[in-house]
Amino acid sequence: MLCPAIVLLGLLSHTGPAAGASAAPQPGLSVEDIFGRPLNDARVVLVDWEGYIANPAVRFFVRPPSDAAFPATATLTANDARLCFDLPSVAGAEGPRKELAFPRDQKLPVLVSIFPDRAAHDQDRVLEIRFRDARGRTERLAVPIHVIDQDRDRPNKFHVVVDFSQDKTGFFRVAKRREIVEQAASDWAYFLDGTRWEPVAAGTEKTFIWDQDGFKTGRQVSNARAYTGYLLYGYGIHSAEVRSGGEPSRYGGFQRDAATGTVLPIRRSGGIEVETAGNYNSRGWLVELDDAQWWKATNLGDVPNDLYSIVHHEIGHALFFNPAHPRIDEAKRGNGLAAPDLRAYLGRNPRIDRADHFDGAIDPVCRRGAFGYEYHGQMPLGRWLITKLDLLAAQAAGYRLRDTAPFVPLAMSGAALPPANRAAWYSAMLRASGGVPFYNWEVIAGALPPGLSLDSFTGEMRGRPTQSGSYDFTVRVRDYDENAAGQTRRLRIVVADSAAPSPADPHHETAPLPHYRRHVPTTDGEHHEPG
Repeated sequence: MLCPAIVLLGLLSHTGPAAGASAAPQPGLSVEDIFGRPLNDARVVLVDWEGYIANPAVRFFVRPPSDAAFPATATLTANDARLCFDLPSVAGAEGPRKELAFPRDQKLPVLVSIFPDRAAHDQDRVLEIRFRDARGRTERLAVPIHVIDQDRDRPNKFHVVVDFSQDKTGFFRVAKRREIVEQAASDWAYFLDGTRWEPVAAGTEKTFIWDQDGFKTGRQVSNARAYTGYLLYGYGIHSAEVRSGGEPSRYGGFQRDAATGTVLPIRRSGGIEVETAGNYNSRGWLVELDDAQWWKATNLGDVPNDLYSIVHHEIGHALFFNPAHPRIDEAKRGNGLAAPDLRAYLGRNPRIDRADHFDGAIDPVCRRGAFGYEYHGQMPLGRWLITKLDLLAAQAAGYRLRDTAPFVPLAMSGAALPPANRAAWYSAMLRASGGVPFYNWEVIAGALPPGLSLDSFTGEMRGRPTQSGSYDFTVRVRDYDENAAGQTRRLRIVVADSAAPSPADPHHETAPLPHYRRHVPTTDGEHHEPG
C-alpha cells in the first residue's frame, strides 16, 4: 500500500523547474522524461486517446542515487490493472510490475501506457519504484501518473450494419456474442467518415457467404434491406482448420460518393466467419473480459481466445485489409502501401504479406504490433486493438478518417504576448493542443527579458522583469511523439520602464498542478493556468 501522505505530497508539488527543459541529476533516486526534466516533483502524463484504440507509450528514465553501490536493482509497480510497462514486465489484476537491473551507474529507460476504456474520466494513479543497491541500501519513490481521457460521447459518422441471418450453426444465438461483434464493428466505424456515401438499395448488393463447414464451398446472398455504410454478415463455421476469417465481397459493388458520383476503391459488404470451437484450438472463447482484464487475452494456442480480439481482426480484413480493395491489391503486388501520411508516420511504406497482414510493422507511438502483427512489439500481449497505423492504412485504402484526437497534430495557439512593466509581476501562458499531450516548452533562440522564466511543463512565462526594452525570442513546444520535431513560434515581450507598485507574487512553489482539459480537438491546449 502507498502511504497517503506521500501520494498527496506528489499531487500537490510544483510542476517542475521554473526555467529550462533539463536539470542536474538529483542525488537520490530520480525519474526523468525524454526531455531531461526531473519528474520527482512533477508527474508522468499519459493519454487515453479518443476512441477504442491502442494508446501512446510514454518513455521515462530511472536514475539511481548518486552514491549507490552497484550492481543494483529497481522494482516498478503501478496501482491500476489497465497500466502496463514495456517488456520484460508482468501485467495483472494488481497492476503492472517491472524489474530493472543496474550493472553500473546509468539511467535506464521504461515505457508506460494505459489500456483504453470507453469512459470519459481523467484519472490519477501512482508509479512506485523500490530501489536496492549492492550494500543492501533501499530507497523508495512515488511519482504521480495523470491520465488525460479524451473519449467523447458522439455518434458514429460511418455505420457497419451487422447481419446474423446467415448463421446456420447457432453460434450467434447467444446475445453476448452478437454484442461483441457489434461493438468491435462500431469501434472501427468510430474512426471512419461515411457521411457522403451513396445508399445501397435493397437487393442490389451481392455478398459471398461460406457454408458452415468452413472455407470450401459457399453461396451468394443479396441484401434484404436498403442501407448506407457497410453490410457485414456475421456467422459461425466449423472446419478442420479451426480458424476464423473475414473478407469483403468481390461479387458486390464499390462505395460511391453521393455528392460527386465518384466510385471509391472500397467495397460495400463482406462477412466474418467465426470458428465455433475456438481460435486454432478447441478451447472455446472468452466473452466476458472487461478492459481491466485485457492482459488475459494473450490469444495464444493453449488458452481460450478473446472473441473480441479475433472478431476485431476479421472485421479489419472485411473493411479494408484485403486485395478485394484495389489499393491493397496494388500494395501487395508492389512495394507496400505508398501513402504520404503512412510513410511520414512509420518512416517507410508498410509492406503487406500473403496473409493480408502488415509485414513486421510496429506502431511507432503505441509500440504495439500493427494489424496482423499483434504478437509483436515492445508492450505485453493482450487484447488486440486498432492502432493509429491501422487507420492510416484504412485511409490509404480509400476511407476518409474522422476528426478524432489521435489525428489532431501538435499546434501552438494564442495571440501576441501582453506587455510587461519593469519590477512588476508578469505572467503569460503559452498554449498547445494535439499530438501526444505531455508537452515540453523551451526557448531555442533569443532570450526572455531578464527576470522572467519559462516553465517547461506548463508553458507559463512568469517573474519580475528587471530591465526595460523589447525582447525577441523563439519558443518551441514538443509533445511526446519522440519522432516529431515540435512547433516553433517567434514572440516578443516589450518591458516598459515603469515604477508602478508591484503586486505580490501570485504563485507559490507548492501551488497545485494546473488542470488538464480532456478533449484535445475542442480545446486550446492541455494545460490551464492555475486557478
